[in-house]
Amino acid sequence: MYFSPFSVVVVSSILALAKGGVFRLPITRTTIGWDIRFFYESSHKYSYRGDGDIIFWSTYTTPVSIGNPPLNLDAIVDTSWGPIFIPSVNCTYDDYEKDYCLVHPLYNSSLSSTYRENLTATKLAYWSYSGVYTNGNISLDSLHVADLEIKDQEFEEVTWWRPGYLTRDDIFDTVLGLALHRTFDEWGNFGAPSPFQNMVDQERLNENLFTLQLPRTDHERGEITLGGLPENVTRNKLIEVPLDHSKDSSNDRFWDFYTSNGWQVSIQNMSMCHGCPYATRPILTEEHTAIISSSHPYISLPGEAARRANEYIGLEEIMDWVDCEDRSSLPDLMFTFGSKGESITLTPWDYLIEVYDDLYEQLKCVSAFEDLEGYGEQGFIILGAPFLNGVYSVWDANRQSISFRNRPM
Repeated sequence: MYFSPFSVVVVSSILALAKGGVFRLPITRTTIGWDIRFFYESSHKYSYRGDGDIIFWSTYTTPVSIGNPPLNLDAIVDTSWGPIFIPSVNCTYDDYEKDYCLVHPLYNSSLSSTYRENLTATKLAYWSYSGVYTNGNISLDSLHVADLEIKDQEFEEVTWWRPGYLTRDDIFDTVLGLALHRTFDEWGNFGAPSPFQNMVDQERLNENLFTLQLPRTDHERGEITLGGLPENVTRNKLIEVPLDHSKDSSNDRFWDFYTSNGWQVSIQNMSMCHGCPYATRPILTEEHTAIISSSHPYISLPGEAARRANEYIGLEEIMDWVDCEDRSSLPDLMFTFGSKGESITLTPWDYLIEVYDDLYEQLKCVSAFEDLEGYGEQGFIILGAPFLNGVYSVWDANRQSISFRNRPM
């Protein structure tokens, strides 16, 4: 039988494309409020400022599943995290601890046809405002993300689950790690590759990238696209910023963790303006390394920069709030990235956290500008979810870059 050269090329192309695909998942936002007076021993140690004592942050989740037949789970979408951990049915053996586990679907390895045993003892500390400490053992099974099956995903089968003080772990069961590199965990000993790293290694994606569209409010639906761009996004409209790993974390465990995931870029400056780029008011005036993180709930800046940003929107306190009806009178926020000096501009509908305060029955727009003074001036900032809310972001492992484009309201 004769095959023309053209036929061979076509068949080869089809086989190459069959290796990977494009997969889409919905993202849900849940905003959490905590009265910080609960963290002080007695009222005389703290001056109560009324509803200003409630702090808010948002968590972004997406559905995944483990095993065959699959066990459905809600996973935090986290570009700063690597290994996946899943509560085990064995977590219920301790009467004192089991209540922490029973709020989650529990993995039973004996019910899965694709389970592989390891049993190496593990522990980890998930760093986040929705933090968790765990103990367990290594297991391997198929992880399902949309229609994508990641075979032999190594994960921690959790037999001891302890949420942090601020953690609402009823809204998530695990974490979908999207870190580019293995992440640092000073407390733990489990450093398995992230699901995204395994997608790349197993050649399951059409392109080794993912795109995030985070919802601006709890009522909006976002999306993660694995292996490609959303249909309404093209590369020629994106601002591409190369990854920058030139700055050292100086052996500080906070920055060791955030810089270990690999997703960081150079930022030249930040400013606020009405009608950007004209008549700007400076916020950040020197070059910094910006860690881009979907799980970090704030825009975290050096102390003076955070104070200026809040002052420009009429606030004196960190994490205070403004009336949402006043957003049209507030300045835009401009970020200038990389050596090319390309800019992204966010509106107050992007960089403020819109939340309904159930306690005071009021819609609030909370400042996202957090002070990093307690972590030292290391030359880093963190651009968390309030930055990502206003953009399409494309995280590209092959091109070693993150690209941005403004997302219309």
